[in-house]
Amino acid sequence: MRKAVIIVVILLITPFPLVEAEGDTIHLWSNQAPGPVLLWDESGNLTSVDPNTPINLHLPDGNWTMVRLIDGVPQNNSLIFNADFNATSFLDVGNESPLEITGSSHLNISGPISQSTQTNATWTSSISVPNTLGHPDLEKPHLGIHRQITNQFSDDADLFLQWVTNNTDVDCCAYDKVDMAGDADVVAYIDNQTWGWTAQANLSGQSDGRATRLIWVPITGSFSDQTDLRITLPAPYEIRYSPQSEHISGLPDDFIIDRGAIGVSGNVTIALGTNSAPIASFHGENRDLPWLPFSQYSVIKSDCTDTSIVEPQSRFILHDSISTNEQIGNTLIDSQSNNITIDPMFLGLEPSTWLNLTLECTDSQGLISNHSMDVYIDGVVPTRNLQMEYTHPEIEGVVAIEHGNSSITIPSGSVISAFVEAGDDSAPPVEIKWFSNKTTGWTHNGIGNHAWNDIFLQGSHVNGQHLTIDDRHQEKSLTQYELQMELVDAAGNKVTQHWDITVQDHNAPSPRPAIFVDGNYYGNINRPVEGLSSIEVRLTESWDDIDNITELEWEAWLDDIKLDIGSEWGEIENFVLPPLDFGTHTLIVNATDTSGNTGTHSMSIEVDPSFGAKYRVIEVIKVGEGGPGENGALDVTLENYGQGVSRFKICYVDACTNELTAVEASVDGPGTMTHRLVVDEWSSGPVMVEIILENNTTIEFDSGFSIQPTMTPLMWIFIIAPPIIGLIVLKNSKKEEGNEES
Repeated sequence: MRKAVIIVVILLITPFPLVEAEGDTIHLWSNQAPGPVLLWDESGNLTSVDPNTPINLHLPDGNWTMVRLIDGVPQNNSLIFNADFNATSFLDVGNESPLEITGSSHLNISGPISQSTQTNATWTSSISVPNTLGHPDLEKPHLGIHRQITNQFSDDADLFLQWVTNNTDVDCCAYDKVDMAGDADVVAYIDNQTWGWTAQANLSGQSDGRATRLIWVPITGSFSDQTDLRITLPAPYEIRYSPQSEHISGLPDDFIIDRGAIGVSGNVTIALGTNSAPIASFHGENRDLPWLPFSQYSVIKSDCTDTSIVEPQSRFILHDSISTNEQIGNTLIDSQSNNITIDPMFLGLEPSTWLNLTLECTDSQGLISNHSMDVYIDGVVPTRNLQMEYTHPEIEGVVAIEHGNSSITIPSGSVISAFVEAGDDSAPPVEIKWFSNKTTGWTHNGIGNHAWNDIFLQGSHVNGQHLTIDDRHQEKSLTQYELQMELVDAAGNKVTQHWDITVQDHNAPSPRPAIFVDGNYYGNINRPVEGLSSIEVRLTESWDDIDNITELEWEAWLDDIKLDIGSEWGEIENFVLPPLDFGTHTLIVNATDTSGNTGTHSMSIEVDPSFGAKYRVIEVIKVGEGGPGENGALDVTLENYGQGVSRFKICYVDACTNELTAVEASVDGPGTMTHRLVVDEWSSGPVMVEIILENNTTIEFDSGFSIQPTMTPLMWIFIIAPPIIGLIVLKNSKKEEGNEES
């Protein structure tokens, strides 16, 4: 508050002794913070007291006085002590009628107010100060005015009053930043309760060449700042603007500044100007004027504005004729109000009717302006031309939606497209709004015509990996969405259409087979090897987005061979594969839901070869044309169906290779190798190859060919002669028989 400035002045001009707890002292304390108080010794010297902390002071021996401050004014009841004292009870006593500074000031400007012209004014002011507070320009004002008169004027009140008269200035205002000048007639007084003065003066000021006149009111913390200042202006001038407008009230040409409420020092700036008529306009609450609905009431609000501190008065007049009519129609509403309600049905109006609405704005000095508008009572709801269709990746072409039905059914994953063209009998275009609960805040808005498209899927409530296995296996309901179209014309007439959209099940089930070998999960670490004959398929992790897991139809294929896995979920959930040879096998699991959607999962199962060598000779090729007794070689190609390091020899009769290391088999097939066996001397007859293992076990393979001696001409004679001789003998024998018969 501004009154606290007085105490700040008092504290600044009064020296504070530094109190130390030495020698004999008086202890002063309180149980709570004291608030604003003054504490001084018998010489009137002040000691600082923190208003926000409980008192705990050790004071020098002597007589001490403490008073409470209310709005910067010392109160009558004071605490006087000269020994240890608890001031809590003193501070707790309330004061229902506190002492305060009162008074008033008035600046009456008679004019003229114009550029580069002297203006005249009269000034009157009065101030009344409680006797507990002395004059701030004299020593120790906290001791009260009577102590000041005694100490500084030898107890002569007349000398004090004369001093006040001679040392009191007008201290009023500045006009266009220059102090207004004039001699003041000051009359001071003092009585049993208060002291103060009244002042009167004729002032003058000089304006500069700017278009706007300024008045500056100084705020310095003096007693006068505790009183309201009234400023009166001559017609047609008024206050136009002030940065401190929240502290100004009254009329534009006769206003009051609440100086005591301004919390900082400085100047109150007031801009003056010639009064002008207010600006008149109005608007419809949630209405697009000039269109008003027939079946609803409309609220019209005044937007009268003025350049001064007082709002203009508003008057609404509604006629049943438009402004172009020469004859004024009947008055339907005439209201001195900031807003009116137009209810066509209550007023007995018909749809498609034109009316005239006029607003008059009157300022405090009587200047009037008006704003008029012809308004239309619209009783026709909007119309529309609507097209709706959907497309789906698995459906060829575009499918039209019968939007006349309240229910729409589409496959999941469909993209709905809608186009609407709206019209109305009124001129402004129709507002188009689409709403849906598909997602939070789903809206599409347009004006006149509008198109949109969006994909519609099953909602988050259906089965998926966000659920537990047990929940995923349960049946879920199909997703349903709400869709609403709303058409609103400029008058607020509304048409709505609502649809329930059901999303059909068009998503395939999700088979999720897991492989376990002898109870161990089949993965990158655990892979089946020969000897792990139990290979189990578990479908527990599978699900469908809608159907119960028991309603799905299942089939499984292993290397293109259909497996018999049962017909009930209890059988299908866990089934065992037949024994698998080493290599890579393909398992395909299909699941079909009740809507005919089929989901497929394909996976590879790798079976490793067994440990230990398993050889098979697949080809033996003789190298060279040598016969029995001659040298040559054999190229022997073998396959190893086992894994692990193994060694062997290849032998023919007495010829053997060095010890060889076998190529291991893998899941991709047997290890294949070809080795050459050098033969020093062929033996006649079939070629038999032996594989001798590390443990001296012998495996014999028939190559399928023999070693035969080479044929000489003499050998061919011995082979061919007997048949030829036999033929000659037979021929001669038949000839002799013929001769005998003859």
